[in-house]
Amino acid sequence: MPRRSSVIVTGKPPLYLQHEGHSRTVVGIERCLPPHAEARSGAAAAAEYSLVILDPGMPAAKLLGSLRAKQGWQRRVKRGMASLSRKPEYQKNNQSRTQLANSNSRGINSQTGSDVDPNSFVGADGQLTTSNTTLKVPTRTLNKTKDAVAKKTFESEKWTPFVKIANGQFDENCRPFYPTGFNAFELTTMAATGRKSDVDAVFKNAASMGMTSARTWAHSISEQFPFQTAPGKYDEQGLQALDYVVDSASRHGIRLILSFIDNWKYYNGVDQYVDWCGPGRTMARFEEMNGGDTDTTVRSVAQNEYETLRHALFFKEEACKALYKDHVDAITGRKNSINGLLYKNDPTILAWNLINEPRCETWMPSNSWCPGAMSSWFKEMGDYVRSKDPNHLVSSGSEGFFGQGDANQGKNPQPWAAQTGQNFVDDNRHMDFAVAHAWPDNWEIPNEQQGGFLREWLASHLEAAESIGMPLLFEEFGKKLDSPDDTAAIRQLRDPVFGATYDAVQKAVEENKPLLGSLYWKWAVPGLPKGPYGPYGVDLDDSTMGVIKTHANVMHRLVNAIPPRPGCVLPASPDKKLGAWFASAAPNAAKRGCVNAPEVSLAYYNLYGPDGTPTATAEELELSEVSMAYAKALYSGKVQVYPTRLDCCRAGGLGAYPQGCNV
Repeated sequence: MPRRSSVIVTGKPPLYLQHEGHSRTVVGIERCLPPHAEARSGAAAAAEYSLVILDPGMPAAKLLGSLRAKQGWQRRVKRGMASLSRKPEYQKNNQSRTQLANSNSRGINSQTGSDVDPNSFVGADGQLTTSNTTLKVPTRTLNKTKDAVAKKTFESEKWTPFVKIANGQFDENCRPFYPTGFNAFELTTMAATGRKSDVDAVFKNAASMGMTSARTWAHSISEQFPFQTAPGKYDEQGLQALDYVVDSASRHGIRLILSFIDNWKYYNGVDQYVDWCGPGRTMARFEEMNGGDTDTTVRSVAQNEYETLRHALFFKEEACKALYKDHVDAITGRKNSINGLLYKNDPTILAWNLINEPRCETWMPSNSWCPGAMSSWFKEMGDYVRSKDPNHLVSSGSEGFFGQGDANQGKNPQPWAAQTGQNFVDDNRHMDFAVAHAWPDNWEIPNEQQGGFLREWLASHLEAAESIGMPLLFEEFGKKLDSPDDTAAIRQLRDPVFGATYDAVQKAVEENKPLLGSLYWKWAVPGLPKGPYGPYGVDLDDSTMGVIKTHANVMHRLVNAIPPRPGCVLPASPDKKLGAWFASAAPNAAKRGCVNAPEVSLAYYNLYGPDGTPTATAEELELSEVSMAYAKALYSGKVQVYPTRLDCCRAGGLGAYPQGCNV
């Protein structure tokens, strides 16, 4: 705009930039010549350009009216011509100013050069592009990090790609994370037997339904594909199968919980470890049914007592502890043969289970030392794993039975549960988060009581976890069906159990209870002894999968209702750096892209963070009205935000578009 000349109204939306931690709204560019420049120089003088910045105290409608009237607009702008013109970062050269003028109204971030397209960020009519559905977003689930909010600055907090615990919850990409998914212990066997495409299909289908997490084994259970063939001797076929599972999960956006050892299966399980590291046998091992599952009904009394005493040695013998630690070293230090990442450096891994469902049974008086030994074992092994792998979280992997004398002992499913050597409170004191499993059919809970039992089981563990300041993951639950093809039984027996469990999980999350999420047992994989999918398997065509999908979508949307904390945000946000990324089009649009609007993070946490003021105005916070509006829409669950462009553009169900981005 030449000085004292007409105003050209382009119809383009304003530009948004960050300057010294504050939002600036650029409403125009003024072009002018220094007074008498041509007369002094005898030649045409270079024009000077200044950004015209909206006065934050001036309603935009008044400025728009002045611009359209082509008079009085100078009184309604501020900062740009007066102060920004003297800032060296805005006075680089005329070329950069020309680029700004020709940027087709794309906002340039002054700190880093990233862009936001306001024309995509808001609808053509200036209204928010929002969803018709809303969420009840938890109100106190934010990490109480005051610096970023108080200073309104970016990059003041260290970011990590690994899931951590912050403020009593999972913290992924500097915001809450609610893992929702499944158990599938057969994945490694599938990969080892040439069924890698089936592994990919499992993760692809899970992601398409909004699931974000899965649990499987970092050990073998099969004599055909053992990880260890002898103490410290590993078979690459089995390990490379695990490599494929981890890499496939990464490619599909699924986080994994991996267990180091199993209590039940013999091969590479507790009993084989004791045969390797304990005293020599005086009684031959009974070849158990079902691939080595512990089944006391097929043992004699003498053999059952012998095996129970021997099994307990795993938690006591120093040689057994050393062998376990060697296995931890082998897995955490392994370099994935597919992607080249060390397991301890792979963010795909959400957490480690130290052991799946341990037993050190005290029904035999000579095992009275078991509860104390098991709790000590958890502490020792948890500390050891962290010393080898400080990046990942550590959990017990136990069912969560309450021990003898515990105030919640009466909440156990049966009296025998207090004699397993487990003590939920003591065992989890030194973990990063607590876990609980529920097997109401195996625990002989009548069908009509299972929904109520699951709700009470979950509530009792939430209360116990809160007492030690520990968040809880409901790591296993399911419903046994003796006839997995009976659709009526699926609808009448299993669907209500899953529905009751998910209702309890969602209610706990909405009420800010320290519940992290849930994983059902289990994904239907052909090949189990009892029926094509096993008595607990959920097939893709089952009505139960609809219940799972509904819940997974709610939990995934809850995650994407909160932007990363401002301190972690890098406003220039390359694809894998943190920002606040939004879809720029409808899900099935021809051109599908994502735009970064990091200022929304500042707006959200100023309004709804631990020290936020929900009634604050854009003028008070010196933030744009658009960012404030999007923060409010996020809080009501009407829009979704993604931490990186990669997350926003991820195809398959976890990103903004089922087909991913194409622009």
